[in-house]
Amino acid sequence: MKISNLLLASSIAVLAACNSESNTEEVETTTTETEVTQEEEAASDYLSVPEGASVHFANIENGATVSSPVHVEMAVEGMTVKPAGEMEVGTGHHHIIINKGHISKGDIVPADEMNIHYGAGQTETDLELEPGTYTLTMQFANGAHQSYGEQMSATVEIVVE
Repeated sequence: MKISNLLLASSIAVLAACNSESNTEEVETTTTETEVTQEEEAASDYLSVPEGASVHFANIENGATVSSPVHVEMAVEGMTVKPAGEMEVGTGHHHIIINKGHISKGDIVPADEMNIHYGAGQTETDLELEPGTYTLTMQFANGAHQSYGEQMSATVEIVVE
């Protein structure tokens, strides 16, 4: 009798432990799914653009004839310029893209001689360009260099003499 009671008690303890582990796994899974959802929401916040926000070239009009170095003044409305690396909703920094269009929303802006980053929060620059026709696209992106997309871009075509 004592052995069967001991076996019964052991079996109950094992079943209780199994049920407890199963519940723990379900709770952990739910927590993980909730955490992922919160991370996704936070990431999408970092790419949200307020209605009416925009960027524009403050000193260059489309079709302008200029000389090198080309002085470029970058302006933003409805958002705030902050250095790269700082992730804060409603903020970002400028990029100039030469002879290409805007970067799709959420994509990382490449860094090379044709995709120039102004990650220190600069709002003006001088571009050394050979004589010719160029398309300049200003692209605003968040602190991780993720593009805010077409809404936060502006493009002008210029002729450098």
